[in-house]
Amino acid sequence: MKRRGLLSVIAAASVGVAGGEPLTRLLDGLAARPPSRVGASEVEAVEAAADLAMRMDLSKGSGAAVAMARGTLEWAVMLRDQPMASATRERLGSAIGLLADRLGWATYDQGEMERATRLLTFALDSAARGADRDLRAHTMLDLSAVFADLGRPRDGVEILRLALGDERVSSAERANVHAVAARHCATAGDVPAGLRHIALAEEALARDEPVASGDDVPAWARHITVSPGHHDSALGLALFQLGDDRRARERLASALARLGATRTRTGLRCQTRLAVLRAREGDREGGAEQARHAVELAADVRSVRVAKDLHMMIKCLRECGMTDLARELSAALRT
Repeated sequence: MKRRGLLSVIAAASVGVAGGEPLTRLLDGLAARPPSRVGASEVEAVEAAADLAMRMDLSKGSGAAVAMARGTLEWAVMLRDQPMASATRERLGSAIGLLADRLGWATYDQGEMERATRLLTFALDSAARGADRDLRAHTMLDLSAVFADLGRPRDGVEILRLALGDERVSSAERANVHAVAARHCATAGDVPAGLRHIALAEEALARDEPVASGDDVPAWARHITVSPGHHDSALGLALFQLGDDRRARERLASALARLGATRTRTGLRCQTRLAVLRAREGDREGGAEQARHAVELAADVRSVRVAKDLHMMIKCLRECGMTDLARELSAALRT
């Protein structure tokens, strides 16, 4: 851009009226280029981006998290072709795997199944190149959820069997995998297999209690797998799907009491099911209160899964004879 043209754009920008092609040309040449050699600082940048994307997505879901993660991932992938120490390459594999997993999961939560499958498969390949075996297993867990939602829950279970075949996976993540496998079994109509996975998850949790807050737990797992209430929510969702209402209610209530403010979507998934359970048991007042609270909290949450849960809840309330409440909540969702 010529000097006089540049000065005119700067003058317009100084009063907030710049725009269009002249302004975008100021960004020419700013495309991120990989360094000649990758070191700890580049890996730490990818890890920081993955952590931010994870926290943004876990809270309420966010298109901003997807956009930010995608931009960083494009740059991070370029790093893989650059020279680096073997230890750095291994750490980079885990960092890219985590970032791609979070991007894939957020994409899945937005309802883009095919794209999510591709991203999560890429995440799995990257995570497998790193040393974090729990991350590899967790990525397979996320991939299995997409397959189950595509109407292929048995394929989801097969993916999780591959994850469970790695003896290096911690008992905390193993419990998580078993809980999700139980849910897939329920979706596939195999209740006995689902209950076996529940028992195996509980056994794994009993072994993991002394380690849950140890220094060897990956940083990402503190936000997810070993965060307060996570295993209760995973087991509660599975037990609900399996039709074990009593144990589902206990686990879901425990999860809600312990989940932090950063797990908004998980909390909503628990609340919708508790509302259904209370209505089924004849506690119409308690069910109505829980259901209204869920719809209120979901107002600014962007999640296809949560939206499906809310519609499931309203349908069940209607089936329980609470037609006025179902009509009220349906109207609230449309506003």
